[in-house]
Amino acid sequence: MRPAPFELFRPESLADALAALAAGAEPLAGGQSMLQSMRLGRSQPAKIVDLSRLDCLSNEIGQDGEFLRIGALVTHRQLAESAIVDAQFPWLCEAARLIGDVQVRNLGTTLGNVCWADPRANMAVAMLASGAQVTVLKDPADPITETLLLDEFFSGFRRTVLSGSLAQNLLVPAAPHARGVYLEFSRQPQDLAIVNVCAVADANGLRIALGGVAPIPIRNSRMEAEVQSGSPVSDIAQLLDSDPRCQPPQDSFGSREYKLHVAAELTLRALRIIGK
Repeated sequence: MRPAPFELFRPESLADALAALAAGAEPLAGGQSMLQSMRLGRSQPAKIVDLSRLDCLSNEIGQDGEFLRIGALVTHRQLAESAIVDAQFPWLCEAARLIGDVQVRNLGTTLGNVCWADPRANMAVAMLASGAQVTVLKDPADPITETLLLDEFFSGFRRTVLSGSLAQNLLVPAAPHARGVYLEFSRQPQDLAIVNVCAVADANGLRIALGGVAPIPIRNSRMEAEVQSGSPVSDIAQLLDSDPRCQPPQDSFGSREYKLHVAAELTLRALRIIGK
């Protein structure tokens, strides 16, 4: 299918980009999620703003104090092949490697995958479990950025709290000796996961993020606390079923009960892998 007609803006200044976003334009970085949705007729943005010419957006990965900084234009391939990421956060590399095919990984961006806010997006789930933050630009006259925790970033299915602001970087807090794993279940390789899970244990505790079980990627704090306390988790499925947020859609991929069962099994496997 052909996408519906749209107006394309290609600003070279932050002021013009923010003005376009404030006017309702959808941001475009790699576009691998957006363009596919447009071709299928699932989204029909009237205006799109291309971010590729903005000097304030980086395609680099580097250390920023106690954080790993991932620029807005860093692609999935860059992340998957990054030695600095693999040394500290190998589960992020694995999540990136499992996204789409080679073409998608070459063009799609890590931050774009998070901002697309699909509850099954690989990087949204993996970054949430990693305690990541997003730096946000709001005012072209003010170089100071706002920092948002991913726990507060998703506002609904494919919606975020950005509201006309521009996401600039992902910041992942350094976690020496952290153990993490990303797992997913899909119909076939390179397909969007039906359910995915990322579990990370470090000096600050345990974080378990789940995708495909709610309108947004979520963490189950009760499950995290129970595992962290040393108590055996005898029925993860029950913990998920009792979480009012866990309302996966019943569609051609399976029922609510089936998806929660898969999520529970993936969580158990993830906990075993990281030694919990």
